[in-house]
Amino acid sequence: MEPTTETTEPAGEGAAGDAERKELTGFGQAVHGQLLWLQRGYVSDPDDPMAVQVLAGLRPGAGRLPEDLPRLLGYDYGLHEVWLDDDIPVRAAHIALSLYAVHQQSLRSADLRMYKWAAPKPEGRPTVRHNLGWAVRALMDQAPSEPEPDAGADGRQRKAGPVSIHDPVRQRFVQAGKATSARTMADRLRGLVDLLHRHRVPLDYALLAEHIHKAQQPGGISEVRRAWNFGFNSYRAPRTTDDTDKDAS
Repeated sequence: MEPTTETTEPAGEGAAGDAERKELTGFGQAVHGQLLWLQRGYVSDPDDPMAVQVLAGLRPGAGRLPEDLPRLLGYDYGLHEVWLDDDIPVRAAHIALSLYAVHQQSLRSADLRMYKWAAPKPEGRPTVRHNLGWAVRALMDQAPSEPEPDAGADGRQRKAGPVSIHDPVRQRFVQAGKATSARTMADRLRGLVDLLHRHRVPLDYALLAEHIHKAQQPGGISEVRRAWNFGFNSYRAPRTTDDTDKDAS
């Protein structure tokens, strides 16, 4: 189904969040349920010690595959009601949940929930808000410019004007889209998630799990790249109060 954009802040976790996401597959809904439990348990006061413990156990697995971590043997990633024909869903769920564990680390406030999603359109069509492409573009919009030294004609380093971090972020995004294996994709997504964590940009991790799952299917990576690219290009910076005032004047 073709994803759609929206211009108003959607209902999601932390707002009028519904525990059910019917626009996802059964696999995505299972990951969503696990994410809800982990996130609510981590940011609530008092927290849920079990959720905190599970996130701590998942964190070392970020950027890796589940078979690389013997300590995770016996953890079902919330997939106990999902029929499994192979280990592709397990790998996808592991990559998404372990990356979320890194993204949410040390952010214990309810207004800093790093798993967010958009409500689907009334006809059930999914949106792209908070998908990976959207989040990367939001990161580029929010991250500050940084000075970069510049060598003059005499070879001495001089400070150029502020330069955008857009190119390095975009290159990480491109490399994630070029991944030809789950292991490579997990590693490259880890670099992006570190940046999203640093700048407090949330991500739809249940949708990411579905995308990782699809990317492991024959021809699936092309569909995933299309969704990420559409999310990136459809992002629009939130309108500020000052912008509204200017429009009204």
